[in-house]
Amino acid sequence: MFEVRLLGPVEVWEGGRRVPLGGSRPLAVLASLVVHLGEVVSTERLVDLVWDEEAPATAGALVATHVSAVRRALARVDAAEVIRTRPPGYLTDLSPAQVDARRFEELLAAGRAAGRTEEAAGLLAEALGLWRGREALEGLGQSFARIEAARLAELRLVAEEESFALALELDRADAAIAPLLAHVAAHPLRERPRGQLMTALFRTGRVSDALRVFQEGRAVLRDELGIDPGPELRAVHQAVLRHDTGVLGTGRAAALPVPAPRNGPPHPAPSHLPPDIADFVGRAEEVGWATELLRGVGDTGRTAPPIGVISGRSGMGKTALAVHVGHRTAELFPDGRLFVDLRAADATPLEPADALARLLRAMGVDPDTLPSGVEELTNVYRTHIGHRRVLIVLDNAAGEAHVRPLLPPGPGSAVLVTSRRRLVALEGAVHLDLTVPDEAEALDLLRRVAGERRTGTEPERAAEIVTLCGRLPLAVRIAGARLAARPHWAPGRLAGRLRDERRRLNELSAGDLELRTSLELGYADLDQQERRALRRLALLDLPDFAAWIAAPLLDIGTEDAEEAVERLVDCHFIDVIGVDGTGLPRYRIHDLAREHARERCLSEESADDRTAAVRRLAGSWLDLARKAAARGPGGASRHFPEPAAVRPLDPETEAALLARPAAWFAAEQAGLLAAVTHCADHGLARTARDLAGALIASSAALYNQFDAWSRAHTAAMAAVRRSGDVEGEAWLLAGLGQLRYEQDRFEDSYAYFADALRLFEDRAPDGAAVALAGMGTARREQARYPEALELLEAALERYGGAADAGVRARVLYGIGYVHREQGRDGPARAALSGALDLYRAAADLHGEGLTLRSLALCDRAEGRYPEAERLLHEALRLFTGLHDTLGVMYTEQSLAKVELRTGRTEEAGRRLARCLAVARERQDRFGEALVLRTLGERSLAAGDTAGAREPLEHAAALWAELGLPLWRARTVWDLARVWSAEGDARGARAARAEALEVFRSLGGREAWERREDEQS
Repeated sequence: MFEVRLLGPVEVWEGGRRVPLGGSRPLAVLASLVVHLGEVVSTERLVDLVWDEEAPATAGALVATHVSAVRRALARVDAAEVIRTRPPGYLTDLSPAQVDARRFEELLAAGRAAGRTEEAAGLLAEALGLWRGREALEGLGQSFARIEAARLAELRLVAEEESFALALELDRADAAIAPLLAHVAAHPLRERPRGQLMTALFRTGRVSDALRVFQEGRAVLRDELGIDPGPELRAVHQAVLRHDTGVLGTGRAAALPVPAPRNGPPHPAPSHLPPDIADFVGRAEEVGWATELLRGVGDTGRTAPPIGVISGRSGMGKTALAVHVGHRTAELFPDGRLFVDLRAADATPLEPADALARLLRAMGVDPDTLPSGVEELTNVYRTHIGHRRVLIVLDNAAGEAHVRPLLPPGPGSAVLVTSRRRLVALEGAVHLDLTVPDEAEALDLLRRVAGERRTGTEPERAAEIVTLCGRLPLAVRIAGARLAARPHWAPGRLAGRLRDERRRLNELSAGDLELRTSLELGYADLDQQERRALRRLALLDLPDFAAWIAAPLLDIGTEDAEEAVERLVDCHFIDVIGVDGTGLPRYRIHDLAREHARERCLSEESADDRTAAVRRLAGSWLDLARKAAARGPGGASRHFPEPAAVRPLDPETEAALLARPAAWFAAEQAGLLAAVTHCADHGLARTARDLAGALIASSAALYNQFDAWSRAHTAAMAAVRRSGDVEGEAWLLAGLGQLRYEQDRFEDSYAYFADALRLFEDRAPDGAAVALAGMGTARREQARYPEALELLEAALERYGGAADAGVRARVLYGIGYVHREQGRDGPARAALSGALDLYRAAADLHGEGLTLRSLALCDRAEGRYPEAERLLHEALRLFTGLHDTLGVMYTEQSLAKVELRTGRTEEAGRRLARCLAVARERQDRFGEALVLRTLGERSLAAGDTAGAREPLEHAAALWAELGLPLWRARTVWDLARVWSAEGDARGARAARAEALEVFRSLGGREAWERREDEQS
């Protein structure tokens, strides 16, 4: 099994073989991702984790390099996919079972939950056996590693001390003494193991040794901390002095303490708990938490009862958990186990006075003697329960005030409360937020209800059923019951019926179990404003969202919107799933709850209200997208016109969201795509078209996430065609042309822009100019320079002098590029200098960086290397500030060429290695081919013709796939040098002739530069 080991030196193992990662930085990158298992760790965060406060300027690019190095190492054992790219960073795709530290924590929790048993001892021994060294993450000095190592070290101490306690409970004092002596010597300030050692020594007859251990501990505490031993250790000391076997034991396994019988009422102790669920599965950690809480009942030093609040959404299994724990701990409560359903979601929930009366009747109080007022009832209740040991389960509490009168006054009894709300203001309570079980537990529940043979026939479909149920226990139980009731159904049939979101709630009904009823109860528990917020947030089926979106949806301020969302979090209708790259929490509504809330929205709100809410949200998204595109790298959204309507947020919220534009786009991309689909399906064609344009500016363009771009345009295209919006169709065709350009599919790009031009004619002059510029850019990349120049000049003329400075700058940049490639340096410089002035006037840092790089290429072609290097460093500074890794990569490739031509081959090699990692990470095939060719040139410059062959041949193959004959010809010219050095003079001459023919046919500058090389 593939495994990452952190409990000692950081290592990767596959089966019995260790996988070397090669270098401390790749090791630190992997360790930081594994420590944050299940989280997307942004590139910026990885820089902080791996370099602490000493990150180099190129650390962002180095992260990609180190990730690639780790993937290459893991690829040797077919595990390269363990690290996945998830904007804005990376994610480790490992189960907890594949990380020894996570297995250790799970075994520790299971051992503590198992009670004082042989099973618990075995679990803890297995957990401690995973450790391979004195410290976790040995060899890593970063702050994150030190913090994680300290956390795991503390858990190791807890595990060891729990293990010692079990040894004493199981009458193994002799075996415990030696490890306890070592443990106390290593951790002399920890009082619990010192007390355990004293107990073990006492039980084996070594009373004087036990007293000496106490005296040594007291001396150490006084010398080191200036304090005396705590009450627990002093109590053990007194017990040793008194030979108190009641406290220290006599060597027999301790039994669970059961209170002495009291003179109670003549009738049996009440037991009102509902029956335990026979097929209760999983929830080991939660059961352990509640059991440990209840075991604190009657502890010396306690003056109040243990109170646990189990909160969670409808169908999560709160009541089942409380009842299960009540049955498991029944021996702790000899005077009774009482259960009261407070019916929080009913139209008439149980009043405190009625609940008190029920509790008093259960304890044998004559109902005819009960007073009527809540205050008097509370006093009578406290009098009767004060001397008893009773477990009280209060189910479905509406709020803190609903519960307070029912709490017992002293430490002898305990309370478990279940509620859909968190009840955070309940004094003295500890809280458990019940979430969905993991997939294994949910599958186990499905198997138990439906039958092992039913689910075993189609395990993949069984897993799909669990996923479609959102792992919600009630939904899984209903699905299992449906399968059990229909033996002629294969699991695949039920999975197929559940796939349709619109009918899923109808399918999840079996007998008297109905998910919709459960969801209705939770919905009814909300107040009017909370219901409205939930309905609107569910309307667009967003996969996740930030709290600010509730402001336009509800037409309220952003502070009120955040409060509305957080109230729904407290009610467990919304989950907090993490923090996005802007630093804001991200929220999600459970799939089934979202579908129910969407149904309520459709039935309770008018179509006009729903449409207005969607348009307000779209307007805010579009305003933010427009501003983010202007501030961030890329700016591809400028291929779209101004949106029909925008709705600005307040300045403070806007500034916070757009402090990191690329991070905001990455966070909102999935929501934007969902909104495009919703608007396209609901007749909002113009809104769908505008939102699709916003997606172009998002990380879809910046991180080559082309699927979202394509899906948005496809959905919006269908909508505008249905509405007859020809101009909108033209803009979407232009967007698809830009998409194909970004995918290096230049002929397809040209065709889309040409289709857009036909629709734009006489309708939108600016749109026609965009299409012409796009066609010209595609031809420019294909090295069809005369045609490209004609199209770009036509676009510039169509724009006219009144066009936006940034728009004209982009066309001038393309014209300058063409002139440079044709060897016309004067016109190239003139066009590029004009573009630079316009970009600076428009404050477009990305365009400025591109143009500086292009001007540097002119200098490099003329042999003006210092000037070229200065311009490239200036461009590199701009791209680095914009967090534009592709801009950084292309600029570094250009710098590497300058370094090659000035004899700095080693420096160029290091720079190109970083570039290649970035290009491959970003799936930029053009960039990869460009860097491979430059690596080949580096090998040739270093006299290593053999080493040049592989990168040059790979580059030539990529150029051929991309349909770029000029670039392939340039690479073939370089390969000719390799073949000549290998003695293939005829092949080299043929290659140079082939390349020259391409140069001449395309009008590239090499047509005369290479001929002069041949003749010299």
